[in-house]
Amino acid sequence: MEYSDNFMENFIQAFQHNFYLTQEYAIFCSQITKIPLKKQVIENQTIFTLKNKNISISNYSDTLCGKFRNKNISYLRVTSEINDKSDQPSLIEYSIFHKTTYEEAFKRYNTSFFHGLREGKKFPHKVKIIHQPNIQLIKKIYAIYTDQMKRRNSFIFPLSFFREFLKSPSSLLFIIEYETNIIAYFCCFEYEDNIYTSIGGGNPRYFSYRSSNKLYDEIIKYACHNKLNIHMGIGEHGSGYQKFKQNAGAINYKTERFPDDEKLMKLVFPLLKFKLTGSVLSVLSKLFPHLIPYLIMPFT
Repeated sequence: MEYSDNFMENFIQAFQHNFYLTQEYAIFCSQITKIPLKKQVIENQTIFTLKNKNISISNYSDTLCGKFRNKNISYLRVTSEINDKSDQPSLIEYSIFHKTTYEEAFKRYNTSFFHGLREGKKFPHKVKIIHQPNIQLIKKIYAIYTDQMKRRNSFIFPLSFFREFLKSPSSLLFIIEYETNIIAYFCCFEYEDNIYTSIGGGNPRYFSYRSSNKLYDEIIKYACHNKLNIHMGIGEHGSGYQKFKQNAGAINYKTERFPDDEKLMKLVFPLLKFKLTGSVLSVLSKLFPHLIPYLIMPFT
């Protein structure tokens, strides 16, 4: 992928109206973890914390990050360095699809993504964008989500996470349907000129329908029509999912974390491949439904 001459301008612009720094997002995080919010102003920036954890993701300045470290506040910072091009790429990277026209976006699709999209056209689909969905629909999405997470051998957020997420004023549920079946979904926040994709994915029963390609193409089409950046969130560098985002035209940026726990994470990530690990995480998810979201914050 070629990057434009105004690359740095695009990067800065994507964080000018950052939903992760708003009180609405902070309240959502506090409600799902059952931890009271703390609010403070550092270097003219309002920061919301849960205990000593900064729950937001942003392109914080060096000075602000220094203040965080002095106050022992953990954080995740997005840098303007493309992770793939870094001599020392970060394990966790942050993906952004910068605003453009759909015609230009379509040209950026990697060959594999384009072929998947073309294959998916054999199965026509419908798009629905729903604000404040009812509990019956939320439960349908949650059933797809739990199926996904079991296949991925991972922890499972409680249903309350989805309820709190989707009742937030800035939230929307983006779904792809084939006939009467939901084949893919995204839980999103839309704020100013940004849309933030959070929990989502394809229904495992419809992978052959190229549900993920359909989902990303439609969210990109929506963002382009409404002149939005898409914040596609964090992920593990080199993973198939991060490469998929790149194939759809996203840029994966390097991140900086405090405290720096990358060595520990590199040891932990391979353990997720074992079935026993998934069983343990599933049990912990049920025993400590509010703790799991807190431990993996900041998340998208």
